[in-house]
Amino acid sequence: MSELVPSDKQSWNSGGTAHILPAERAKATFEVERMTEAIYGGPEMVAKRRFVLAPSKRHGLPQLQKYTMDREELMAAHFKHFIGIHKSFTGKAYRPTPEETAWMSACSMNSGALTTHMGLFLPTLVAQTSGHQQLQWLPRTMKFQIIGAYAQTELGHGSNVRGLQTIATYDKTQESFILNTPTLQSMKFWNSGAGLAATHCVCYAQLIIEGKNYGVHVFFVQLRDENHYPLPGIEIGDCGNKLGDNGIDCGYIRMKDVKVPREHMLAKKSHVEPDGTYVKHTAGKKTDPKAAERLQYMTMLTARANMIGISGGKLALAATSAVRYSCVRKQGFVNTDSTQTHESEERQIIDYQMQSYRLMKQVAMSYAIQFVSRWMMMRFTQLSKGLWDLGEGDDEGPSDEGADLPEIHASAAGLKGLCCRVVADGMEDCRKCCGGHGYLLASGIAASWTDYVWQATAEGDLIVMLLQTARFLLKSLAAARGGENVSGMMKYLAPFNKKGYNPLEERLPKAGSVEEFCILENLDRLLRHRAVVSIYRADRTVEEMMARGVKKDEAWQGSSVTLVAAAERHCYYFMFSKFVEAVKECKDPATKAALEKLCQLYAMNQLNDGSGWAGIINAKEAEYIEAGITILLKSLRPDAVTLVDAFDIPDRVLNSAIGRSDGNVYEAIYEHARVSPLNKTGPFAGFTEHVKPHLDEKFLQLRGQPTAALKKAMAPKKSKKSKM
Repeated sequence: MSELVPSDKQSWNSGGTAHILPAERAKATFEVERMTEAIYGGPEMVAKRRFVLAPSKRHGLPQLQKYTMDREELMAAHFKHFIGIHKSFTGKAYRPTPEETAWMSACSMNSGALTTHMGLFLPTLVAQTSGHQQLQWLPRTMKFQIIGAYAQTELGHGSNVRGLQTIATYDKTQESFILNTPTLQSMKFWNSGAGLAATHCVCYAQLIIEGKNYGVHVFFVQLRDENHYPLPGIEIGDCGNKLGDNGIDCGYIRMKDVKVPREHMLAKKSHVEPDGTYVKHTAGKKTDPKAAERLQYMTMLTARANMIGISGGKLALAATSAVRYSCVRKQGFVNTDSTQTHESEERQIIDYQMQSYRLMKQVAMSYAIQFVSRWMMMRFTQLSKGLWDLGEGDDEGPSDEGADLPEIHASAAGLKGLCCRVVADGMEDCRKCCGGHGYLLASGIAASWTDYVWQATAEGDLIVMLLQTARFLLKSLAAARGGENVSGMMKYLAPFNKKGYNPLEERLPKAGSVEEFCILENLDRLLRHRAVVSIYRADRTVEEMMARGVKKDEAWQGSSVTLVAAAERHCYYFMFSKFVEAVKECKDPATKAALEKLCQLYAMNQLNDGSGWAGIINAKEAEYIEAGITILLKSLRPDAVTLVDAFDIPDRVLNSAIGRSDGNVYEAIYEHARVSPLNKTGPFAGFTEHVKPHLDEKFLQLRGQPTAALKKAMAPKKSKKSKM
């Protein structure tokens, strides 16, 4: 086979697209580095992110190789590369921030069990163990001397942690907890890393002492011995093949009378004395009495905050490949009259307005999630400050522990649910925008989507998450009506401090032109008002049902559609508000101008595709929406490639034949096709047994020549000479 040579012109060895992306970048209205700094929070954060991602240059699979590997090969590669990248850092007690963890996860090239080991198992030990326990377990965890799984979810239980059915009964005669998964539903299930890899797990179970239930506690449980076989009483295995992310061995765990030492209950906030006395740690502090219970949820909150950060990065991966490919791919003649030939100029598919709209709204959404994620990580870091301290004196915990938890919990719940759903849908639409080539795993988008989509339900389904946020919204509304000072993410409910305030009676100023309609202040006013009205209506729906005698829980269930809509619209507005803050913080004029247009497109998409606008916008404003989107798409078109380049995703991470930064997509697609495992010399497996007996061997021996009968039938007819 001849070697492929990318160039500007099509030939036997070239797709002829090498010039396209450089030409696109030359159109940009801003410097890509300035936009990268705007996304990640400045030059220092960009440098830190590049430092964090740099080791993957030395430890990683060759481009596109992942897409031809089986599960065992993926797992082996994951352990080799993950430990190769991380051990030199973790061995020196390097402690990544939540934001750094999100960067690493979003740019992971081959996820696996150690992602959970570092992302869930380790943070649980950090947050919920005593100083003595940390000294024994954390160094071993960080040096990969033990491999940990996070055993919370059960076959029959997920988000409802209080409903978990795994039982830990204290036996004071043995000074041990006896762990059981007494029913089929109570077995641990979907526990990443447990299937094949984990030596230990942090196991969530109901603590029972002398018949009294003390609620869910966490236990450090060894699963496998020094030869990596299950310990007595433990049945453990892999859950089976999944839609994607098959490098992770999601597992099940069944336990029957498994003995766990008394010292192995995580003891940050409580412990059990040898005689069975349950001791809750208060340390004499004037703290929220529920702080100890709230801390049980810290690991879940860690996961949710991390998943918000990951979601923006994953959508950026898909949008980058789809936008670049849409600039390279041409389809349909620029001039469609009947004089065109196969050599006539064709249109870049990104120049079809609907293609542009579908892609650019995903780019805008990714930016919005990146900005709200930065806020989320900052707030979460403030909340968890002090939990990394390994000192014995830190058993008391941070002084402000739990103070910000209600707001953080509400934010993490709704944003996690919404962002993961929006990103899963957005990645799939990016794939569809790439036509048939998007269906290849080697497109990068298809594989990334199947590896990512589970996050839409993991750690909390969308509806469950939004209902948690809705509960906080209605509580905040009640506080505002009671005269309390609402701040933070809920400050826009302050008008309810005024007795009798009804947002349905409020009349917003009307724009007099498309340009006036599209300014950020007007868009902010519209999105904010939609959120306020939705919260007001949700609260009224619940109250009206209760006024008719419906019990509170039933009234809540009967209002779920309205409550979910309110939470969703609140989250969309909150994301927009953080996007606006990022625009205002941007110092470079050219970058700020492009960022503002993208922010406007985010809001205009909400107005165009979203619901809840009845009574808020009129018919004329509805016309402004479509006209405004058209103007914004045209204005953003020169910056399309540079806006995704600004995500700063290396080709090795993108791992895409169609999204590569040099634009040589046809060479990459063909090269990957040539190395398919099915393209081996000789007949395929099963050919001799199942296919060959049915084939016409004599016909095949003609080597493409026509049969004698066909030759005769299609031979030129001899003209008959007329009789004289």
